Amino acid sequence: MSEPLVSVVMPSLNQAQFLEAAVRSVLEQSYDHVELIVVDGMSTDGSIDLLVTLQKEFGDKLQWVCQKDTGPAQALNHAMTLTQGDIVGWLNSDDEYAPEAIERAVEYLQRMPNHQMVYGFGHHINAAGELLDTYPTKPPSTPIDAFANGSFICQPTVFMRKKALEQVGPLDETIKTAFDFDLWLRFFKRFPRQIGHIRRMQAYSRLHASCMTRRLRKQVAIDGLMVVAKHLGTAPDHWIWTHIDEMCEHYPFVDDALPLNKQLEAFLKEIRPLVAADKFRDLIEKLKKDYRFGLAGPQLFASVQPDGWVSKHLTVKYRWEGKPASAILVSCNANWPVPGKMHLKVSTPSGHVQKSSVEVPSEFVLSFDVPETDKSGYIMWTIETSQSFVPSKHDKKSTDNRKLSFTVTGLKARP
Repeated sequence: MSEPLVSVVMPSLNQAQFLEAAVRSVLEQSYDHVELIVVDGMSTDGSIDLLVTLQKEFGDKLQWVCQKDTGPAQALNHAMTLTQGDIVGWLNSDDEYAPEAIERAVEYLQRMPNHQMVYGFGHHINAAGELLDTYPTKPPSTPIDAFANGSFICQPTVFMRKKALEQVGPLDETIKTAFDFDLWLRFFKRFPRQIGHIRRMQAYSRLHASCMTRRLRKQVAIDGLMVVAKHLGTAPDHWIWTHIDEMCEHYPFVDDALPLNKQLEAFLKEIRPLVAADKFRDLIEKLKKDYRFGLAGPQLFASVQPDGWVSKHLTVKYRWEGKPASAILVSCNANWPVPGKMHLKVSTPSGHVQKSSVEVPSEFVLSFDVPETDKSGYIMWTIETSQSFVPSKHDKKSTDNRKLSFTVTGLKARP
């Protein structure tokens, strides 16, 4: 059986740090009948010089173009028009193929001529190439409705027959981040029972500060909602709450200068058309009771749970421009069902640890001075306690098995 040509398409923009490793992971594979097509979006970081050098080494196996585009989806669509192979792979310029990945994909598609797409296992790696975790891959036998919880296909592990890709159609360039997710759903709809799985590690998907997955978290959530609603009718609430939790986790140490409540309003406005009316009303009602947003102030946040409780660990974050507040005041209530004593350990930004105790149940106030000498513009305190209670152990009607220490009832900056 003759060896089919495999065309790998690679969009790239200012990824010189990772580009050479990505290119070599394609062109130094055990399977030799490969062409790599890189479409660069006018990089300014030395990527073009690197491609020129690599082309001298690999010759016609490496092709590249440099032109403006509206994003990676458009770059990929253009790259796919240049492919000559019967099989198409897609590797981003910050990802890498595992050794023998292409050989395994070709062998599978030759053995299963009725299958139109195949994918395998993937690993997340960091900027240094160190393993982080395994991508949550599921087999093609998984019901299509499972896509409602997110994509279970690691994008760089995918290989498709070019004829099948032409039937499914190009990537949707109106989708900013989840265009791969949309493509998988179209493949699963068009070719049910014609998608295969290689039970081997096929690729490494890199997570780093400038990658789209981390840089555009809100857009990822919105696009995910849109794709699921488009193909499956409705999207589970977790798409919304995952992003809301991320907003709270990172605020106020983010580039967005808007107060947390304003950021939430902007997010809700964008997702409103994608959520059923009754679900949206329920979401609004839950958010009205969410203590995280009731407590948050301009550039000030306490990491309480949605009902205001703290489970042994609290982080208080403050960010400022210009003159900072003199102190941050945190009003608390240790409303335990039985009396006791709670020991607190406060870690200051300087590394100093302060210890104190409070009788419970009781109300108390934590006061944190903002050092006048601190010019960083942001500061964080952590409060820890080893004492807690479990509501379900004191109330037979309760199903709450959390270990709870105290609630935060107020948070403010003192001038």
